[in-house]
Order: sequence, then C-alpha cells, then structure tokens
Amino acid sequence: MRNVNANLPLKLEGSKNTRELGGYPTLEGGNTANGQFLRSDSPSNFTNTNKQRLYEYGVRLAIDFRSSSEIDEAPCALKGYKDIEYINPQLIDAIYSTDESGSQNIELPSVLGDMYISFLDDKKAVYLGVFKAILGYEGKCVFFNCSAGKDRAGMLAMMLLKVAGVADQNIVIDYQATGGYIKEDMDRALENFRSQGIDFDEDMLKSRPIHMQRAIEHMNAAYGGIFGWLKAVGLNEGEIAKLKGMALGSYS
Repeated sequence: MRNVNANLPLKLEGSKNTRELGGYPTLEGGNTANGQFLRSDSPSNFTNTNKQRLYEYGVRLAIDFRSSSEIDEAPCALKGYKDIEYINPQLIDAIYSTDESGSQNIELPSVLGDMYISFLDDKKAVYLGVFKAILGYEGKCVFFNCSAGKDRAGMLAMMLLKVAGVADQNIVIDYQATGGYIKEDMDRALENFRSQGIDFDEDMLKSRPIHMQRAIEHMNAAYGGIFGWLKAVGLNEGEIAKLKGMALGSYS
C-alpha cells in the first residue's frame, strides 16, 4: 500500500482544518466515501455562508468534542442551524484549572500518546454514544470537531479510517497533516501560554506521527484491532458492518 497525500482543508472562512475523510485507498482495493464524514477544528467562527455551504454539503449531524468551558468561550455555529442535530460528547472534562493563587494550569497528560490511549481504554461509554448517533445518519454527512481538529477529532478520524480498512501509515499521514494546517494557531497558543507563565510542553500542540502510532499499536495489542475495540465499546456485528459500510459509501 503506497503512502498518499492527506486531504486538503475545505475553503471555509474561520476554519483551517475542515477536511474530508473520503478518497483514501483501502487495503481491500476500494476508497473511503466522500460526503459521509468531515473532520474539523472549532466551528465557532463559521459565517452564515459557511453554514449554508456545509448544510448543502449534506451535514446533518455535528459532533462537538470540546469541553463545556471551551464551548462557553466559543459556541458551535452549527448548533441550532436548520435541522442539524448537535451533540456534545466530552472526552476531557476541562483544559484548564485554576489554583488557589489564581494561576491557570493545563489539565492534560504530559504525553500526547498517553491521552489517546486513555481515550481508548477509559472513554468507551462516550464513544458508544458517538457511534450510536453516527449510525443514524447513513448517507448523510457527519461533521465532527474539537478545538484544533487534532486530538479528539483526530482519534475519531483514526477509528473511522481504520474501520474502512485504510492502511495505518496513511491514517498517520492524515493525522500528521493537521500540524501543518494549524501551525500558526498553535504557535500563537504556545506564545500565549508562555506569556501567562503556564508550563506547557509544546509537543502537545504538534501532531507528530509517534503519538497516533502509539494509539494504533495499543488498539491492536490490547483489543486485536479496530473491530475488537468496537466490540469492547459495545457495538454488535451488524452495527460494526453498517459503520464500515458508511465509511466506504456502501449503504444497506
């Protein structure tokens, strides 16, 4: 399986990392479906034109993985737009905490790959709700985001590409591309943290291949791969087959 180029972001005002999961080759010889899944960064700055374009693209479910504090600061522009269903499954309770002195601290693991593994092991109930929601939108576009479109959105993208049969190295290429698309934003975020005296490992703002590779290796070793993990989450054979069909555009 040859390596491929990552999909380019859609040209949307206020977003640098809204991308198709379609068009990636699979190990079985097909390609992932266009128009079924869109991964994205924060959708808070979408204009009315953007929202209408996404609606015409087929978006009918918006999955916002951000924490409540993130959403309070920047509400999702797609929430309440026409008949788009909006859900907010949270994988991280909070990004920041404030100590007794009033200083802000980062509430994240010190190693990015560890966070991804914790999602796989500890957030199965959250993902079960996510997949149950997705399964109701066969043939309609599912939009999912976090703040940067790198970690929480990146993990769901990995799962959907895995279930479709995309080669691991190409899943990692899709993940790694985010680092380039949002580099300016991440550089500003790092500068902001440092100006506030917040001790923050800049590696957490990058999308180095090793982190997603660790997550995939853990999934394979601990669960026997994506299908074993999906069963551990609570999906049955029929639901897993339907999810795979959605990722490939092979609808029942």
